[in-house]
Amino acid sequence: MGERAKELEEKRRGIGERLAKVGDMRQGSLYERALKCGKAECRCASDKSYLHGPHYFLTKKVEGKTVQRTIPKEAVDVTKAQIGKFQEFRRLSQEFLAINEEICEAKLREPGEQTDGAQKKTSRRLSKPRLLGKSKSS
Repeated sequence: MGERAKELEEKRRGIGERLAKVGDMRQGSLYERALKCGKAECRCASDKSYLHGPHYFLTKKVEGKTVQRTIPKEAVDVTKAQIGKFQEFRRLSQEFLAINEEICEAKLREPGEQTDGAQKKTSRRLSKPRLLGKSKSS
């Protein structure tokens, strides 16, 4: 293996170790809102400037839909830290993928090297092109 590939693999190993140490993380965005409670006799029903809160919510996408979860006031700082850890995880993951791509490219450029010990095999017969989505009976 070439020096460049070895150097990149060491860097990838370091990023992998940092990924393993990220700890508790949470995906989403935290926001605060003041709300009306909906009770007819409450001050918020008659005084438009009066609202209850602040209330804290974590929003994220789940299967294409936005969902939200109420976060207790006592857990806001912990939730912010968890969101920060997720952003760190995302950044490290992108860095890990980019370095992995560089490693694969470096190994391709090295004479006689194949990625992960893969050997190129040649077939003696010519393959027929296949049409995707077509059945034999059509």
